[in-house]
Amino acid sequence: MLYLITNTHFADMKRLISCFVLFIVMLCNASAQDKVLNDDIRFFITKMYEDKLYQNYDFLRKHCSLELLKKLQEAYPYDVDGVAYATWLFRSEQQDSKPGTNGKSCMLEVKADKDNWYIYRAIDMGWEFTKRIKVSTKDGKIVISNICPVED
Repeated sequence: MLYLITNTHFADMKRLISCFVLFIVMLCNASAQDKVLNDDIRFFITKMYEDKLYQNYDFLRKHCSLELLKKLQEAYPYDVDGVAYATWLFRSEQQDSKPGTNGKSCMLEVKADKDNWYIYRAIDMGWEFTKRIKVSTKDGKIVISNICPVED
């Protein structure tokens, strides 16, 4: 009888250890996938800003949630025929180049925050600014669902 209890106990321990190892492997795999996704999104944000893709309405319609498109449309203050978006919400609030900078624009940094939020710091026509942008994936496509300034 003692032999059966010991073997049963050993089998249970083996199963427990196997489950634990499987859990650790899955956890490590998920972390690696999260890092790849995080890197892809950071690259996407950098490309969007540096290539000025945010000015392309087809890009916006493809990569912005309906809620963000509505926000961009409502923020557009001018009367127009058709749809127009306040694409400047992706940039600094400056309209002219900073004197002595030759109007340089570039991405300085993109950092992951929490809950699908990212913070990007960039230069827009010589002016440094920071924005928060909420980005996730849906059906394999990168989707921007919000953008807002970061107050200093």
